[in-house]
Amino acid sequence: ENLANHDFTKFRVLDKKLLERVDKMLAEDIAKLMAMVPIEEQMSKNDGSDRIEGGAFSGVMDSQTPFMYKGGEGINAGVGEVEWIVAKDRYKYDEKFDALNPIDGKVTGAAAKSEMIKSKLPNNVLGKIWKLSDVDKDGMLDADEFALAMHLMNIKLDGNDLPSELPAHLVPPSKRGF
Repeated sequence: ENLANHDFTKFRVLDKKLLERVDKMLAEDIAKLMAMVPIEEQMSKNDGSDRIEGGAFSGVMDSQTPFMYKGGEGINAGVGEVEWIVAKDRYKYDEKFDALNPIDGKVTGAAAKSEMIKSKLPNNVLGKIWKLSDVDKDGMLDADEFALAMHLMNIKLDGNDLPSELPAHLVPPSKRGF
């Protein structure tokens, strides 16, 4: 409707050379620039220029604060909190634990494996989770250890790395001192 009132004969003639240059730019030059973006991002990560430093930001990346790099995320979730971080999802983990028919409050490796493989995580990752979760090293998981295993699986499924050793804040309260 709006275009019906315009006289198209008054528009400037189309500059075909300009159109060709714009087309070439879009087809070639922009593609080259876009290919450079991941390389530039990787270079800035490698040399540290992707971070804000100095002033109020001084020491934030390596200090033990809730605002440190990846602070409060992944394996660092729950650092410095009074309550065990795993407890917030405990009700879900306890349902799964009870469904595995624990004997004397513990499930065997085979029973735990049947639940753990549902995560579709690779066996080597599940093996690492088992080693981190079996805090008392008895080859079985009690309810706390099973909940910890489920928590660690979720951390990995969220794309975070697992620690080589279980951080103190993730040790189940019933196992502290082992």
